Amino acid sequence: MRTIRIRKLRAEEAKYKLERELHEAFQAGEQYVEVLHGIGEGVLKRITQEFVTSSGFSRLLPTDPMFPGNPGITKVELFPPGVNRI
Repeated sequence: MRTIRIRKLRAEEAKYKLERELHEAFQAGEQYVEVLHGIGEGVLKRITQEFVTSSGFSRLLPTDPMFPGNPGITKVELFPPGVNRI
């Protein structure tokens, strides 16, 4: 699984890097990616969530309530066009 690290970047830099690397992962045929944004004030997490939900090729993976995982990482599923999203 590819990890995109945007932690400690400014908002514009993070947005650019996130978009570029998600497109690269999509074109490489990867199915899952995790975005390491850190915790902080939540700006990078919000940027990640907004981009993923607005793109036509990815979605946020829901977290398991029994095993919430790391709050500084967002897991993303990538899928090709035409695939039904559940």
